[in-house]
Amino acid sequence: MNSTTQFQVSALDRKGGWKIIEGPPPEDIPEDDTLLYWIHLDYNQEHALKWILQAEWLDSIVKENLLDEKSRPRSERINDGLFLALRGVNLNPGSEPDDMVAVRLWATEKTIITSNHRRLLSLQYIRDLLSKGKGPDTASTFIALLIEAITQRNEDVIEDLEDRLEFLEDNLDTLDKENKAKFSDLRRQAIRLRRYLSPQQESLQHLITTPPDWLQKNCKKRIRECSYQLKRHVEMLDSIRERAIVAQEELLAQLSEALSHRMYILSLVTALFLPLSFLTGLFGINVGGIPGAKSTNGFLLFCLLVIVLLGFLLAFFKKKKWL
Repeated sequence: MNSTTQFQVSALDRKGGWKIIEGPPPEDIPEDDTLLYWIHLDYNQEHALKWILQAEWLDSIVKENLLDEKSRPRSERINDGLFLALRGVNLNPGSEPDDMVAVRLWATEKTIITSNHRRLLSLQYIRDLLSKGKGPDTASTFIALLIEAITQRNEDVIEDLEDRLEFLEDNLDTLDKENKAKFSDLRRQAIRLRRYLSPQQESLQHLITTPPDWLQKNCKKRIRECSYQLKRHVEMLDSIRERAIVAQEELLAQLSEALSHRMYILSLVTALFLPLSFLTGLFGINVGGIPGAKSTNGFLLFCLLVIVLLGFLLAFFKKKKWL
């Protein structure tokens, strides 16, 4: 299902399979202990918006959060249900991973509602498992599986960032102008990812400490493990950001040192040739009384003087350790 689909209602058979319910979306969810209903909608579509607003069995707070366009990761227990707002990396073609995709979830023991606008591969992963008969059999396992899928894809992107940073660090001396600018890109991506992953880790921790009664013990363990992984991801992002700063400062120091060395060489050349230029300028004035003007060996003598003076200057600079 892509981001333009307004609605999809599915009945999970609690054995790992599912069945998509055709026709218009129901006004209410049937009471059936043998099935778990999953409703996915695009909150940006008018039909989906109307259905949520007219669902009397949904709490007003739940409605508001399911339709929130700029949700921050959070976990909230409302009556016997659970609301989750999560963020996953954007792996859609032509998108930047740090432009994270939001998904909102409302779950009870018998019903799951998810809403988003842009495609999230983690939801597609659950659909693929259901199509193979290996999907979640309860609301608890659905939530744990979704969190695990999102966390794993986050980890893949962060590890890729770290690999790119290590490549830049190892080749610091040979980087071209384009690659040098990638340090700033890495820092920006790390900051944007951390912006959502840090509160996401806190929301999972909150879910573990205040779970709904129907959240299974083994699922809480899986969610707790994801919380630990997210904490490590946040630490990795902090490390990437700080390492990128250090590497960029080292690169700037190398560039500054190279520039200083070039300016030093130019200063030495200027200092060497300044007295020589003074002499050539002095003997080049077109007035009478210049020494050696009428001598046939005058030019050779002047060249010899210049060479002697140059040798003296070189010896002086070497003694002063300027060379």
